This record gives sequence, structure tokens and C-alpha cells, in this order.
Amino acid sequence: MKNTLDFYKNIYEPLFRKKYTRVSNRGKPALRKFRKYMKDNKIEIKNMIDVGCAWGKTLEYWEKRKVKSYGVDVAKTTVSYCKKKKYKCYLASATNLSMFSDKKFDLYMATDVYEHLRIKDLRNAIEEAKRITKKYLLIRPHPTLDKRGRRNIKKALHLTVWSIDQWQKFFEESGLTIVEEIENNVFLMSIKK
Repeated sequence: MKNTLDFYKNIYEPLFRKKYTRVSNRGKPALRKFRKYMKDNKIEIKNMIDVGCAWGKTLEYWEKRKVKSYGVDVAKTTVSYCKKKKYKCYLASATNLSMFSDKKFDLYMATDVYEHLRIKDLRNAIEEAKRITKKYLLIRPHPTLDKRGRRNIKKALHLTVWSIDQWQKFFEESGLTIVEEIENNVFLMSIKK
């Protein structure tokens, strides 16, 4: 398993030292829609992992709903913050989640994470996701360059910029079935049997 923690930590750690990044929870609308989907389809989630958990907003959301939650991030700043809030959080890259056993989680979430990975690392990340997940994956890739990248491509934070169709193809070719597009570019998937 390829460990890319140092590469990503060097890029993203400085960003999380800025307090303004604590404010938003861009995944919340998708979470609400997913909860409705769960209710409508009688889906039960007992535990979950949020890869790229940042300040733990998603962990807080699930913990309030009595779902055992785990987070990982490449930034020590956010992992320390989450641990202070008593969340189970680990310093790790999406490409190496070896601290978790096979099929541990009912739900794997990665909101605005996959576009931050290099193309060469995507396969490892999705294989790790499939390894540790027994039911569902909820992934939201962003399909455009970030603001910094639009100004200067060398400073881009979105390292993989694919169209929604390219992301869908990648997920399907990786052995995932798209169950539902919960929201614009938010994919609920399961592992093909």
C-alpha cells in the first residue's frame, strides 16, 4: 500500500492553520439528502468513516445520530482539533488506511477529497475505500479547478480535475455501482458483488 501522507500533508497542513476553514460544512446538504434516502430505503448505518474529515463537522453530524464515527485527515492541525473534541481521528492519507480492518465500516465518506488526490493515487484510495467498507460509499468529487488553480495552475489544490462523467466512469471501472446521485456530483455507491 502506497503511503502518500507526507506529500499531501505538505500541501494541505498550511491551509488548515487558517481559522476561516473551520466555518463551512459543505457536505451538510448531501448528508440531509442521504439521511432521507436512508429512511426511505430502510438503510441502517451503525458506523462510518469520514476520509478528509477536516474539522470534524461530519463526525459531529453522525455522532449526534448515535452512529459510531471515525475520521482521518492529512493535517495534524485538524486531527488534533478533532481529538480534543473526543472524536476518533487519525493522521492518514486516503491511500493508506491500514489502521482499519477489512469491511469495518457501513459507510465510507469522502466529501471534496478525491479531487485533491493525484491521478496516480486515486486507484490506491478507491481500493482502500472498498477494502474497509462493507455497505456504502458516499463520495463527492469536485469537477473543476479550485480558485487558486484558476489564478495559477502551479498553486492548484485540485490535483485531479475531471468531469462528472469521468468520475462516474472511474468509480464504475473501480468495481463500484452507483446506487443514487444524492445531489449534484454526490454519489452513493456500493461495491459490485
